[in-house]
Amino acid sequence: MSIQTLRDLAKNYAKGATSKDKYRQSRTELIRGIIEGKIAVKAIDYEAPLKAPNDMEEAITQGIKRDKTKITSPQQKQADKRKRVPPVEQKSETKKTQEKSSLVFILVSAVIVLSLIVTVFLFYPKPPESKTIKTPVNASSTSKNESLATATMNTNGTGESLIANFLSEKNWGDDSLNIFLESWSSLSQEQRDSAKQSKRMKRMHDSIYKQFLEEKAFANIDSEVALANQQKLIDFANTLELNDVRLTLD
Repeated sequence: MSIQTLRDLAKNYAKGATSKDKYRQSRTELIRGIIEGKIAVKAIDYEAPLKAPNDMEEAITQGIKRDKTKITSPQQKQADKRKRVPPVEQKSETKKTQEKSSLVFILVSAVIVLSLIVTVFLFYPKPPESKTIKTPVNASSTSKNESLATATMNTNGTGESLIANFLSEKNWGDDSLNIFLESWSSLSQEQRDSAKQSKRMKRMHDSIYKQFLEEKAFANIDSEVALANQQKLIDFANTLELNDVRLTLD
């Protein structure tokens, strides 16, 4: 039986051809025999390796040459970046562009403002002019009628001012009553309602009744004229919606 080498024992153990205990026993006996000189160990004569070409050999032995002057640290790279300054021409172009943009913005803003001013000036509505009521004036009208007509011609006045002007004139003639009624009818319903609740309308009510009594007293002198004047006062009070049972004809 030929003596197995350590390699053969390992192969058989790896293949499962021998057990673990037998592998250890055989390996121990083999090593002991080699140490005691009972088993001769043959030298393995390996073939010499192939000789590499000169270029390859120089590349392996010398290695790749590096240019150590180009190796820089991260701190040095950051310093180099900071030292980089943009060209002067680029700065000047950027500055010119910014100046042009600001100039265009100013011009556009000025045009918009001028357009708004012109639009407001042309299309802003004018305040409404006061409407006036033209009434025919007889040559025989007294100066009191003329002043009352002037005071009551403006329809934009309030009902209270209209009543105050009428009472201040103390003129109960036909022209004065007609002018007042025309001015009163030209007021808005809101203005008339507001005037009806005022103290001046109460004065108007009392003044109408007082004038009615005066006309009633003149009935002994000229009953026909007095009755006509009393009827006018009754109609005048009814137009103002002053319901007074005392204003009745006898």
